[in-house]
Amino acid sequence: MRTAITHTLHAGLFAALLVNADTVRAAGPPTRFADKEAVVLTGWLHVEDLTVEEALVEVQVNGTTQIAEVSNTGRFTVSLPADAEVVLRFEKEGHLSKEVVVHTRHVNEGDAGQHTRHVRFAVIMELERRMGGLTYAGPVGSIGFDAGGGCLAVAHDRKMVPAKRQAVMVF
Repeated sequence: MRTAITHTLHAGLFAALLVNADTVRAAGPPTRFADKEAVVLTGWLHVEDLTVEEALVEVQVNGTTQIAEVSNTGRFTVSLPADAEVVLRFEKEGHLSKEVVVHTRHVNEGDAGQHTRHVRFAVIMELERRMGGLTYAGPVGSIGFDAGGGCLAVAHDRKMVPAKRQAVMVF
């Protein structure tokens, strides 16, 4: 019995290592969602535990989801098309997850919109244990472009709410 449990435990740990070994990769070419890119996002993850291993950047564009490659320095790059609604989700075990919403609706307007736009930003991942049982109420920020001129429009929202707690199991 003890041997069966030990083998099961080892198999589970091995599977977890395989899954996590592919999460952090060297930064390669940008994750692309269209042939003609309108916006290139370059971001850096800053993690309180000082390691970006197992950090995940999920990019959802118009219903299609991909995982952006994250370098050992926390850098990631994503190429986006015009007229897209994008959700960037940042996750790392033991840290609060964050979402940033990107709208590329008016990216081609104005003089600057005649070229591929490049937006750079950073995301700080806080440890859950230091947040007193709180989590973010929704997306922590939005990136967009103003109608008429295509100027970059950025907003932040750090509103926090109590995290949902799991119910206690009764046997």
